[in-house]
Amino acid sequence: MENLKELIELISKDSNCKILEPNNETVIDKKIPNDLDLFFKLTNGINLFENEPYGIKVITKEEFISTNKYLYPEDDVIWEELEGDITNEWFLIAKSPELAQYISIDLTDQNFGKCYDSYLSTHGEEGMSEIIANNFTELLWNLYNSRGKGKSWYWNESPFEKIGDAFD
Repeated sequence: MENLKELIELISKDSNCKILEPNNETVIDKKIPNDLDLFFKLTNGINLFENEPYGIKVITKEEFISTNKYLYPEDDVIWEELEGDITNEWFLIAKSPELAQYISIDLTDQNFGKCYDSYLSTHGEEGMSEIIANNFTELLWNLYNSRGKGKSWYWNESPFEKIGDAFD
């Protein structure tokens, strides 16, 4: 956990990032990974490199909901297909709506804490749900180290080594 604390301290000193003050009033009623729990004790989200092409917002406690609920309206026909689907346990952890880019964290026992590329048009599709970090701390380090720059998101750039797909 020290790594996460150190990283948040590093980010707090970066003028291109903004850390939101912790929100102790909102309670997350799901079992979440320890590093994510610590993150929410220290912050209520972080805006990383908003003025860069691949800037992204790590969500607040209030936005921590199933990615499906965030992406699809309640009355969408897709909900018939999603009933009982494993993707209902993938929760929104970061977003860049302007680029239709979302990142989910898996709260299932099988892949607890793994983070996935939930790009709008491929979210939840087998073979298109790339694991982009093994845990939240790794995700935050990678997002911070990419500095919002490059030709694409860090998981689409070299030297990132593919980890696998959520459905493997």
